Amino acid sequence: MAKKSENRILMILNIFKDGIVWYCKYMDVLLKYMLFPVFGQIIGLILIFTANYFFVVNIPHLIKQYPILDNIPLVFTLLLICVFPGFLVFCKAFYDYIIAMGSLNSMAYVSRGEKMKNKPLDPKTHDDVLKKRLGNYIVLVLLISLLCLIGVFPLFIIPFAIVCVYLSLVFQVFMLEESTPPLGAFKRSFELVKTNFGITCLLLALSGVLTYWLLPNLIVWTFDKANAIDFLAYPIHRYLEILPIQDLVNSAIATLTSGLPLNMPISIDTNAAFNIHDIACSVVCSLIGVSVIGLLLPMRSCWFTLLYKTFDFEKGEELRKTDYKKEYKNRNKKG
Repeated sequence: MAKKSENRILMILNIFKDGIVWYCKYMDVLLKYMLFPVFGQIIGLILIFTANYFFVVNIPHLIKQYPILDNIPLVFTLLLICVFPGFLVFCKAFYDYIIAMGSLNSMAYVSRGEKMKNKPLDPKTHDDVLKKRLGNYIVLVLLISLLCLIGVFPLFIIPFAIVCVYLSLVFQVFMLEESTPPLGAFKRSFELVKTNFGITCLLLALSGVLTYWLLPNLIVWTFDKANAIDFLAYPIHRYLEILPIQDLVNSAIATLTSGLPLNMPISIDTNAAFNIHDIACSVVCSLIGVSVIGLLLPMRSCWFTLLYKTFDFEKGEELRKTDYKKEYKNRNKKG
């Protein structure tokens, strides 16, 4: 039993290594494919908040110059018009990222096949295949989103984490088993993982450490050492300055301390409680980290595609052995 466990761990380590090798091999194509889905969302947000910033700064002067603008519904409509281009860019990039979450599994599966190992990767072909089943794919994504919303509640965190392990192959099943409906993909993923729960958790842990913690923090550290964080944080700092957040913090602190006895000493530094510069730097670090995580999506997809391929092969072997035993028994009965 110990030897079997060691072999399973070695299998996961090989999958982990193969995913990194695959990502490095096709890095130019994969990064190009992921650039707009990842950075397009950030560009969309930048356009939204930039338009909002200039609108808020200039609207008082415009109202003085054009009294007709002194109308809340009209001002709100103009604001929506200003932020709409950025919102459109964000939605398109988000849509492309959702498509990539499915297509990358097919890319990894096909490019890892013996006949395709030395052929170039063609992301558009895989996108087109997925878009033919776009309706079912949207249903799948909505079901997963609903589960995520439920899992946010503190009482459901542990059950949700367990469910996530069982459903870690949902995208692979849906993409690679074309006749499988959304609910069928959930069931199939559960069946593949239920006898391989431990090693699936191991791959999830390795994936999380490398792509959600180590590499994002390494890139953020690099930006910090290059003194680029403060430079990138300056526009966010300026935007936060026009918001009445400090007043809201002061009001909240006053409300919290209003029930205390008058003679009780209160030592709350509101400036320390809300530091605009620190928050702006935190936002920049978060955006850099999220960008790195997004660009590493192909690596994660490859890992779990290889895991799906392994589990699917093992299940097929079990079925073949079962069928062979049944056939052998039937022959003996007839004999």
